[in-house]
Amino acid sequence: MAAKDCHHENLAHNGAAHVQRCIDCGCISIHMGPVTVRLDDHGLEALFAVLGDACAILHERHARLKTSTGPRGIA
Repeated sequence: MAAKDCHHENLAHNGAAHVQRCIDCGCISIHMGPVTVRLDDHGLEALFAVLGDACAILHERHARLKTSTGPRGIA
C-alpha cells in the first residue's frame, strides 16, 4: 500500500493519534506514539465501527456501575 514516495495529507489529530491519507495511493496511516497502522478506506471504517462499539459498551458498564454503587461507591 504505502510507498516511499507517498504524499500525505493530514486528516485528523489529537493527543492520542494522528491520521494521514496518501494522496497518491489512498493508504490511511494512523500514528499512535511509536506505532503506525496502515489501512485502506474500508479498514479504517471497520476500525471506527469496532472502536465505537467498544466505547459504547464501556460507557454502558460505567453507567451501570455508577448506578449500582451509589454516589459514594457504597452498595
